[in-house]
Amino acid sequence: MIPRHARIVLVALLLAGCATGVTPERAADLRSLEAESAARLAAEGELLFRAEPITREQYKSGDGAMALLDAGELRRGIREASKALYLGRTAGPALVAMAKRDLAYAYSLAGDLERAAAYAREAIAEAPPQADWFRPATPAQVLGPAHKVLGDVRLRQGRVKDAVGAYEQALRISERAFVPFVRVSLANAELAAGNIPRARELFRQVDAADSPSLRALVRRGLGDVALAERRHAEAEKAFEAAATQASGDDQAYERLWALEGLARARLAAGNRTGALDAYRRAITSAEQVRARFRSEEFKTAFFGDVQRIFDASIRLLIESGQAAAALEVSERSRARALLDLVRDRGRAASGAQGFADPIGQPLSADRLRAAVPADAVVVSYHVLADRTYAWTVRRSGIAVMTLDTGRETLQAQTRAFRDAIRTRAPDAERLASALHARLIAPLSLRRNESVIVVPHDALHYVPFHALRAGSGWLVEERAITYAPSASVAAHLTAAPPRPRRQLFALGNPDLGSPRQALPGAQREVERLPAFFAEAEIQVGKAATKARWLARAPASQVVHVAAHAEVDEIDPLYSRILLAGADGKPGDLEAHEIYRLTLSRASVVTLSACDSGLGRVSRGDELWGFTRSFLSAGTRTLVVSLWPVEDEATARGMETFYETLRTASARDALRTAHLAVLREPRTAHPFFWAPFILIGDGR
Repeated sequence: MIPRHARIVLVALLLAGCATGVTPERAADLRSLEAESAARLAAEGELLFRAEPITREQYKSGDGAMALLDAGELRRGIREASKALYLGRTAGPALVAMAKRDLAYAYSLAGDLERAAAYAREAIAEAPPQADWFRPATPAQVLGPAHKVLGDVRLRQGRVKDAVGAYEQALRISERAFVPFVRVSLANAELAAGNIPRARELFRQVDAADSPSLRALVRRGLGDVALAERRHAEAEKAFEAAATQASGDDQAYERLWALEGLARARLAAGNRTGALDAYRRAITSAEQVRARFRSEEFKTAFFGDVQRIFDASIRLLIESGQAAAALEVSERSRARALLDLVRDRGRAASGAQGFADPIGQPLSADRLRAAVPADAVVVSYHVLADRTYAWTVRRSGIAVMTLDTGRETLQAQTRAFRDAIRTRAPDAERLASALHARLIAPLSLRRNESVIVVPHDALHYVPFHALRAGSGWLVEERAITYAPSASVAAHLTAAPPRPRRQLFALGNPDLGSPRQALPGAQREVERLPAFFAEAEIQVGKAATKARWLARAPASQVVHVAAHAEVDEIDPLYSRILLAGADGKPGDLEAHEIYRLTLSRASVVTLSACDSGLGRVSRGDELWGFTRSFLSAGTRTLVVSLWPVEDEATARGMETFYETLRTASARDALRTAHLAVLREPRTAHPFFWAPFILIGDGR
C-alpha cells in the first residue's frame, strides 16, 4: 500500500514541461529539492525567465518582486525574485543579493520566520562591495532592509534584545527614505524591552511629514508609550485624539486602531464597560475597512492584527456573562478574515454572491439557534493564547464552556496527533483520547445527536471524527460534519437540497511523467458510474483543466482524483494538478475557483492528498481549496486532511457514493469511514479517517 503523494510545489510552466529543454523527468527531479530552497527557486526561476525574460535594471526599477510583495502578492513576488536569482548567475552577485533580500521580505510577510532570517543573512553575506554594483543600485538597498528583516523576525520571536541590535544596524546603513520605517521598528522593540524614554524619543524623531500612514503609526506608538508608563488618562486622550484625527483614504483603518488603543487604555484603568464599548466601535470600523495589504505595517514591525480586537472583545463578553453576544463577535471575526484573505485578488461568481460576499453578514445568535437541525448541535470553538471557548448551539439554547487549554498546547497536541496518524504510530489512539478529553468530553453531548464542528486556529487540522471516547472512535458514536462558521452552516442548510443523480469525474491526469501517474486514482473514478444515472469520466490526457472548467459548473456531483498541493506561502495559489492541453499547463489554482459558479454542485469531492488543508491565518480562515469551492457555490465538499492510500480510498469512495443514493451525505461518509475502519488491515485512522465533509451534511 503506497500513499498518494502530494507535496508538489512547482510552477505551472515546470509542470507542463513547456519551457525550452524541460522534460517531465527533469521536472520530477527538481521536485526532489526542498520546497522554497534557493536551489529550487533558482531552477524554477530559469523556467519563468525563459518564458518572460527580465533585465537586472527592470528588476531594480520597482517592477520586480518588491512591488508585488507590497501589494500582498506573495507567490507572484517570490516567482519574480526567483527569476532574478537565476539571472544573477550571469548578471552578477548584486542581483543575487537583491533577490535574496526580497525573498527574506516575502517569507517574513508569509510568517515563515526562520526561512526569512536565512535569506536575510545570505543577502547580507553575498552583497558585494560598492564597485561591483550596477547603477543606480547600492549596497545600502540590500543591507538596510535585510538587517531590518532580521530585526522583525527576532521581535516576532520574542528575542527583543537581538531585535534591537538588528534594527540599530539597519538604522546605521539604510538609505534615507527607509530610515523612518526602521526608526518606528526600533521604537517598538525598545518599548517591548521596557526602554520607554528611548521609545518615546524614537517615535518623535520619525519624519512622517509626507506619509499619513507613518503619522498614524507614530500617534499609536506615543499612545502606547503613555500606556506603558501607566498614565492611563493621557493614553485615553491620545487614542481618542487619534480616532478623531484619522483622515484620508485609510481613515476607517486608522480609527479602528485608535479605538483598539482606547479600549486597552480603559481596560488598564479598570473601566471594563468603557473598554467593551470601544472594542464594539472598533469592530464596526473593522467591517467598514477596505481589505488591502498594508505593507507599511510590516515595514515598521507595527503589525495590525485585526483579529486581536475580536479576541479581546470575546473575552470581555464571556467574562461579563454574555455568551450569545460573544458568539456573534466570533462569527463576525470569521467573516472579516475571509475579506482580508481574498482582498482584490479573488472575485466570487455572481451566482454565489448570497454566500460569497466577503463580509458575509453573519447571523444573529437567535437566527443561528433557529437554523440548527433538530437532531444536531453546532460546536463552535475560538482559541486564545491561554484558553479556548466552546459554544454549543442547539434549537433549545446557546451555552459556552471555557476550556483551560490555550493555543500553544493545542498546536502541540494537534501536531503530535497528526504525526502519529501520518506515520501509522500505535500511540494515535492515546493522543486521540487526550484530545477528546480536552475538546469533546467537557461539552456533555447528547446521545445520538450529530455534531457540526466549527473549528478555529489549530483545530482546523483536527479530525474530530477520529477522536476517541473510551473504547470507541467518535465516528462510531455519531455523525460529524464541519463548517467554516456557524453562519455558513445555517446558510447552506436553509436552501432545499440539490439533486445528485449526475456525475462528472476526473482521475489520474497525465502530467507527462510516469513518476506522477496515479493508477489507483484511475481505478477509483472508473468504478463510480455504477452509482449514478448519468456519468462522465475523464482520465489520463483527457483529464484536463479546460474540460474541468467547462463541465464542473454544469454538474451535480464532481469528483477529482489527482495530485493536489497547498501553497502555504500564498494559499490562493494552491493547486490541483490536471492535464494540460494545447501547450497550456493544467494547474487549477484556488484563486481561479473563486471566479466560477458552482451553484448546481451538490457534492464536490477532492480525492487528493491534503486537499482540505492550507495555512490557518491569525484571522482563522483555512487558506486553500475549502473556502474557494464553498464561495463558488458548492454546497458539500469532501476533502482530505493527509496523504491518502489508494486501496482504502477506493473502497471508501465506493461505499460513500453507493450509500449517497439513499442517505444523507453525512451518513454516507460515516458509513464509508466505518466500512474501512472495520477491515482489520485498515483499522488505523491513517486509512479510514482522512476525509471530512465540510458544509451541508444532508
